[in-house]
Amino acid sequence: MFRIKSSIRENNSILVLSEIINRPEISRAMISELTGLNKATVSEIVRRLIDDNYVIEIGPGKSTSSGGRRPILLTVNKKAGVSISFDVRYDRISYLITYLDGEKIDYTTEGKEMNKDNIVDTIASVVDHAKNTMDECPFGIIGVTVSIHGIVYDNKIEFTPYFDLDEIDLVAELEERIDLPVHIENEANLSALAEAAFDNEHKSIISFSAHTGIGAGIILDGKLHRGNKGRSGEVGHTVLYPNGTNCPCGNQGCLEQYCSTKAIVRKYQLLKGNPSLTFEDLVESYHQKDSSTLNLILQFAKDFGIGLMNVIGNYDPEVVYINSEILEEIPELISLLQHYLSMTIYKNVPLKQSILGRKASLYGATVMNLQSYLHVDNVEFSLNMEKVMEV
Repeated sequence: MFRIKSSIRENNSILVLSEIINRPEISRAMISELTGLNKATVSEIVRRLIDDNYVIEIGPGKSTSSGGRRPILLTVNKKAGVSISFDVRYDRISYLITYLDGEKIDYTTEGKEMNKDNIVDTIASVVDHAKNTMDECPFGIIGVTVSIHGIVYDNKIEFTPYFDLDEIDLVAELEERIDLPVHIENEANLSALAEAAFDNEHKSIISFSAHTGIGAGIILDGKLHRGNKGRSGEVGHTVLYPNGTNCPCGNQGCLEQYCSTKAIVRKYQLLKGNPSLTFEDLVESYHQKDSSTLNLILQFAKDFGIGLMNVIGNYDPEVVYINSEILEEIPELISLLQHYLSMTIYKNVPLKQSILGRKASLYGATVMNLQSYLHVDNVEFSLNMEKVMEV
């Protein structure tokens, strides 16, 4: 298994590398100014980073106002390594392969029932194919991170409400099979890491994810907040209606049983008396202005708004990013939710539709791979969003 070069373990090297990673172009002098390290120290660290293929020189920058020699600009060697990310749901698996700067190499999503018996083989086959087909690069595959729709603590799955992945030690089985560093993390937490990587303006962010389940990824002062046992942000299992619908977590009336994609489709099927109806049927019925469907969606928005206000009240974020298939298809609901907030003390907290969509947790997994491999706390992406959203 790959072992990171010793030079990156030095604190000053990490400091310098972090500045280079988080800026598309930077000079040695600027690094010295930002880090407080003297120019000789910065030059020596940069030389080692170049020798180790982490960093490359990309040519001269602009002269200062006082003139003088133009500085040589530096950037991370994006093709020095490859990151692989997976998002695993009970009925689908997706993966994203990127270079070190987040640029996409491959993205695929496949509808498939996932369980403890097929997940290791499924992930290993993707990784093996990448190993056999990718261009040669200094560090190869730097790591694999798997997004889990459930509770994750200490790189182990503690609870998955809709499939049985908590019955295996996924990391141990994968690392033995693919011989690479493997990380797992809650889907909402990874989505928050992704939003933070693309948002260099805010330090306190909530990523509110509503898919097969509901969760909130929480960034406070630039750091992911996991809680004591990884349960921070498990808002899907807060009670919306006491003595309401049974939830796999053991409680009744959980938010997840009313506002997840799975729940709203189930309610639509019951409403129409047809268990074969799909999410696409629900969206079409809404756009055709079917009165009963409109009322169903209106109730969904009210319940969703309550869940949002509870999270905002607990963590007081600067901004909330919402990641939900329902809001992707019915984007006007964002304005309705903001209207609900406008009548409360949370009226100044902006709600934003995540433009990362289903790729949010995958890009967050890429961030986690980079943080672990490069030994940096923060990662910022400066990619063109049109490239990010290309399929």
